[in-house]
Amino acid sequence: MESNTHSQDSLWTKIWRPFLGLSIYKKFMLILAGFLFGYLIIALYSYRFIEKLKQELSIACGEEEHLNNTLALLDTFIFNQIILEILIVLVLSFTSFLCVRALVNFLDQMTDSLRQLIAKGDSKSCNHRGKIPVLTQDKIGEVASLVNDLTSHINNISLFRRTIEADETVGEIYNRLAFVFKETLQLDTFIIWEVQQQDDSITAAYSWPPELEQESCILNTSRICRARRTGEVISSTGFTNICPAFPLDDVMTHTCVPMIVSGQVLGVVQFFSLFVDSPEREKQLQISQDLASLYLEEAMPVLHAKRLAGNLHEMATKDQLTGLSNRRFLETNINPLLAGIKRRKSTMGILMCDMDFFKQVNDEHGHDAGDEVLRTLARNLEDVVRESDIVIRYGGEEFMILLTDCQSEQAITVAEKIRETVEDQIFRFEGTTLKKTLSIGVSVYPTDGEGFWECVKYADISLYQAKDTGRNKVLRFDSSMWDGDDY
Repeated sequence: MESNTHSQDSLWTKIWRPFLGLSIYKKFMLILAGFLFGYLIIALYSYRFIEKLKQELSIACGEEEHLNNTLALLDTFIFNQIILEILIVLVLSFTSFLCVRALVNFLDQMTDSLRQLIAKGDSKSCNHRGKIPVLTQDKIGEVASLVNDLTSHINNISLFRRTIEADETVGEIYNRLAFVFKETLQLDTFIIWEVQQQDDSITAAYSWPPELEQESCILNTSRICRARRTGEVISSTGFTNICPAFPLDDVMTHTCVPMIVSGQVLGVVQFFSLFVDSPEREKQLQISQDLASLYLEEAMPVLHAKRLAGNLHEMATKDQLTGLSNRRFLETNINPLLAGIKRRKSTMGILMCDMDFFKQVNDEHGHDAGDEVLRTLARNLEDVVRESDIVIRYGGEEFMILLTDCQSEQAITVAEKIRETVEDQIFRFEGTTLKKTLSIGVSVYPTDGEGFWECVKYADISLYQAKDTGRNKVLRFDSSMWDGDDY
């Protein structure tokens, strides 16, 4: 990049590059030396002329011819000295003009670059059209480098903001923040802590390296975190044991930067570093952490909006009592799931589960007891199935389980295991113990029908057949259970 810039320099720039590379003081000394050298030449020339004049005068005593030669020599000296002085003044003036012109061009470029940053207050106008050439290594070059760094950071942060605005999830934004920390700012050891507003707990949303989370702070509540509590940047540099929950004080320092939106701390980014014994390294570390704070300031409004949207989506698709997905989640996500089943030419088991005589629990022990029974049942269902399977509260005491990539025999085996687990479960509520059973209907998509909802209907039919024939059993759907033409 730098070599390409040099190849495009003008001839004058190439000629003057060694001079421009000097510091201001060296430039001044060089110009002063030029003046002194010029006048030294004049002085030497004058000295030689005077010596010559003395010789001529000594010979010219009384001789008119020698006197005329002396006068002619004097005229020549005066003329030559005038020409020499004019040339020296022109050369020095021209070089001074070039220096001033280079300085003015630099200031013009810096002014244009800064105007782009504030033009109309539009972040998109910050697109950097070109860096200010750094032609000198003095204070002027340092200012140019600082302005280039400033505009570069502003443009990078602006681009980062526009990029995360297009992201869909909070996890994607955390991944982009982590990339900036690691690759751009060289902060390669950190944890992003996220405050859970519902119970004021704090959990690690992102950790790098991943195993660092297990070795870092143990926080039972977010109020233990000083940065979360005060909303201020907290550093252990010079203040050992500032965080009682940090177990690595004897190994490394840490700096905690709160993530704040509208005065509310939504999380904390904790940066770690080994003890720094170099002032230059400590200064660079501080600069990187300050830049990280700027990226966080840009990310937090977007992150907050994504979290709110995610919470609203979760509220709409999660059952608040059991924490399971609800029927709306099924309706909005079933098509991608079915597409995967068709692509893999696989099958999916559908279990419709209903607790037997659940109404008695509400009638005899109250609705709080019924709610606790449903929560325990939901945990039992999740414990039996795989992580890839989906447990849904379909309505009331009725639950649906989708067993992905599951054959008919496997689906029946899982259903029986669920039934036995619930039969063995002791439900407890305020000193009261209950025993309940579960009836399950099983169908398989697309073995039993071409449409998913058709197979759901068949699983529901087999469920009610199980209830009508004694309860606490698993029934696999077959065509004899349904004699209708349309489901």
